[in-house]
Amino acid sequence: MNLSSAARRRVLRVLVAAAVLATVTPATATAASPDTVTLTIRHLDRAGRPTAAYKTTVAGLSGAGADAHVQPYDADGTATVRLPRGRYVLDSALTADADGGDDWIVQPRLDLDRDTTVTVDARTARPVDVRPPDGSARFLHSGMFLTVSHRGAERFLNRINSRPNLRVAHLGPAAEPGSVKQWFDAYWSSPSGVDYALGHTVTGRRALTGLTKHPAAQDLATLRIRAARPGSLALQPSAGPTVGVSRALTPTAPATYLVTPDRGTYDVSYTTDGSRCNADGVAVRAGRTTTLTFPSL
Repeated sequence: MNLSSAARRRVLRVLVAAAVLATVTPATATAASPDTVTLTIRHLDRAGRPTAAYKTTVAGLSGAGADAHVQPYDADGTATVRLPRGRYVLDSALTADADGGDDWIVQPRLDLDRDTTVTVDARTARPVDVRPPDGSARFLHSGMFLTVSHRGAERFLNRINSRPNLRVAHLGPAAEPGSVKQWFDAYWSSPSGVDYALGHTVTGRRALTGLTKHPAAQDLATLRIRAARPGSLALQPSAGPTVGVSRALTPTAPATYLVTPDRGTYDVSYTTDGSRCNADGVAVRAGRTTTLTFPSL
């Protein structure tokens, strides 16, 4: 997939941060002591059977395990780890067959004050069904991003998807009001030359369980982008973590995007012969056309 330069920098920072966190797991995480508890995580596939096809991460938010970041695994589907008492975030991606996509299950509030068993069940996940009004449009890629905050700490989660069949679910009790923020951006391209940038945001106490958005053409804004010389175009929403999209741009082939106004403003960049011009915070309105023209650089 193609990411805008700004999106690549954001994703790189996330990956670097994750790599650092992965090395900061407290020594007490695997030692039996009065200050630690046992977390047991059961993983079930879409048929309700134990599965080995999962990747689960548990990250600390507060308490003695605030810096913890572990990925417990056992091929029998049940993973066990000892962790200091405190507040954690759990997210688990269970992989179905080759065409089935992933089931991404997030527990934004995991309070470990005693030995605890959590069941991650793919049967609870619901589809992310966000698509344009043009049935001939081809899916390019999407990204789902989530932050969980608690007592001044924040944890960031994300899934970058090359297929349109992601399913998601919330797990466990609700967190505090406004502590869970989630963004979803999906990109589509149609044979007519019109592309789509469809975004959605939600803030609340729970992670998403499914997401269905089928905007009509009149619900979308048109963003038309022209350039005086051949180059490349990159587009992404201005707000929140995101993944962008890029394409070639020529004087005879301007770009036309139908975008979701509720996602806010958009950042657009144009690169030609090693020089770049940015148009950030471009406002859009449903049913209206906004035209950007990049001159020669």
